[in-house]
Amino acid sequence: MRNKQATKENIINNAIRLFTKKGFVKVSTLEIAQKSQVAHGTIFFHFPKRSEIIIASIFTVLNKLAQSLNEKSRHSQDVRQLCEIFLDEIEKNRKFYTQLVKDMPHLPIDVQRMVFASFSAFSIHFVETIESVQRISKARKFKPKYAMFFWFGVVNYVYTYSKFLGTENLTKEDREEIINFFLASIFNNKF
Repeated sequence: MRNKQATKENIINNAIRLFTKKGFVKVSTLEIAQKSQVAHGTIFFHFPKRSEIIIASIFTVLNKLAQSLNEKSRHSQDVRQLCEIFLDEIEKNRKFYTQLVKDMPHLPIDVQRMVFASFSAFSIHFVETIESVQRISKARKFKPKYAMFFWFGVVNYVYTYSKFLGTENLTKEDREEIINFFLASIFNNKF
């Protein structure tokens, strides 16, 4: 039993490396088998469909990311701090996350759903924090879910087009500018 679990973990870890380097769409199960040093059939023993290895790989990375986000953001009621936490955690998995957002439209719908679900706890807390700020009249009145959509959209755009935009290595100033722009769209005053 231990060998099966070790083999499965080896496959997932090698799939993560390949997906990070080449993208989710371009990597074949044969490449994963070769990188993992297992027979091609072993891949299908553990993951009967190609989408299952993609899901397992994404879940492995995003689960750690989501746990860290939730742990660090749980007690924060500060929108700026939540934005900083999010960028800090994404940066730890920058290459993987970049490939994921680039390939997301081409992945099966069950994979897309799982990715969105991975961020749900953070998203809920993000929305609740904005609602809380709105109640004490510090923020403009709007549906907080749109602020969350806007935040994720901006971050995903910055990572998806990082080579073109020159944002491959976000400086402290770049991060501040992104956060300040986002906050200025929410609050009635400048930051």
